Amino acid sequence: MTVYLHALPKRRLGAKALAPWADIRSPIATDAMNKANALDAAIRPIKPGYLMLGQALTVRAMAGDITPLLHALSVAQAGDVLMVDAGGYVDNAVLGGNMTTEAMRLGLAGLVIDGAIRDVVEIRDHGIPCFTRAITPAGPNFSYIGDVGAPISCGGIQVKTGDLVIGDDDGITVVPKARMVEVLAACQKTLMAETEWLRRIKSGETFSQILDLTPMEPAT
Repeated sequence: MTVYLHALPKRRLGAKALAPWADIRSPIATDAMNKANALDAAIRPIKPGYLMLGQALTVRAMAGDITPLLHALSVAQAGDVLMVDAGGYVDNAVLGGNMTTEAMRLGLAGLVIDGAIRDVVEIRDHGIPCFTRAITPAGPNFSYIGDVGAPISCGGIQVKTGDLVIGDDDGITVVPKARMVEVLAACQKTLMAETEWLRRIKSGETFSQILDLTPMEPAT
């Protein structure tokens, strides 16, 4: 029974590289990828108002197993988003208040659990963005099996360590690291278009006119 540590990026993206993404929200990012790479809608923020941006540090855990997450925290760096594939298992929590305290101390940018958490009031008070599939009082197991840094499936989306993770009240979108330049350009183009749409709506045009929809026909 082993938790495997896979090769991790030697360097994370710095503040300068992340700065252009600060105004990009999860809906804009998924639109830029043809409506792809949005996590399962069941994975929700535990309180409103989160704005999460950082690079993924991936974790694969057996159902209800806390062990890989503990190991992940031992190699995590400031700015990482802990992305946990806990198999969608919701009967035992794999994250609680103590681990969240450590995540805060390390300066992690967020926590995403495709599974369950507990100590939710404490985690909300910490302020670190936390998204989860479920909340339960039942504690974790220790099966000592899993991976840190390997490609995972989280919320139905493939995630690799180093991918960009955007989270907010609408949910979470993952931007593959290899596509960041392309996706950012598409996002910025969409933001410019939406600014113009908003101007035209305020001036009295209907959104259907702006989008040049085919007119409705009378029913026969």
